[in-house]
Amino acid sequence: MKKIGLGWIILLSTSLLAQAQSPVELGIRGGATFTHGYTVIPAQTLSPGLALPRIRNSNNGIGVGYLGGLWIRKSFRRFFIQAELSYSSLVLKQKASIDRIDVAAAPEFGVTLPISVTPGTLFAQLNTTTVPNLNSVYIPLFIGKQGAENRWRIYGGPTLFFTHQAEADRTASGRVEPNSTINFPGLTLTNVSDRVDLTDEQQAGVLQVKNFNFGVEFGAGITLLKRLEVDLRYGLPVGGVFNDSGITGYIGYATLAVGYKLFNF
Repeated sequence: MKKIGLGWIILLSTSLLAQAQSPVELGIRGGATFTHGYTVIPAQTLSPGLALPRIRNSNNGIGVGYLGGLWIRKSFRRFFIQAELSYSSLVLKQKASIDRIDVAAAPEFGVTLPISVTPGTLFAQLNTTTVPNLNSVYIPLFIGKQGAENRWRIYGGPTLFFTHQAEADRTASGRVEPNSTINFPGLTLTNVSDRVDLTDEQQAGVLQVKNFNFGVEFGAGITLLKRLEVDLRYGLPVGGVFNDSGITGYIGYATLAVGYKLFNF
């Protein structure tokens, strides 16, 4: 029995030693991001006599951005752990049709009006397109399983986003009409565009985004020619993108990246 117990100890020690001696890999990666989704701004009262209607920004195609960074991986017998430091751009394309909105509410969306407007006097019917672009430093932390000689791998884990720049290009067309109590000929809007800083509360209003966010990512990859890697992932910013917790919806992104293993240590 002692010999059998000693044999198990030797086998276990040998296994742990082999895992401990597996190299740590360091590499670089770069590629593209593909973002889609929708957001819903709830109806709300801003002040007596001034309210926002419910606005649904629906998906308007796939927004294409970029990513690049470093990765480090430690392999074990049955699994691996991996951390990354990357810089990414997520571009979201949206559109909305607004049947009736009080023009006096425009500052809530970072729109500066040339004149002072009394709530309840002018209303707009609008068709809008919005293209937010969020630039972030993001840190994924993965655990996964890999095949023989690391030829394939599947993995998942949390991601941390630190957004330092976020802007939105907006375009609106439609019609401004008065209520029945004032004399105003109406105004047609055609492709009125602007750009707003979504990190600035004064400019963004209810659309201000968070400086820090977290999410989850899942992916799969293959290794080619020993050092070249290709990975496909899908992620969700589950912590919410906007400071206003009342804004709901769904935003998802996919990434396709090529990596290169620099060296082991």
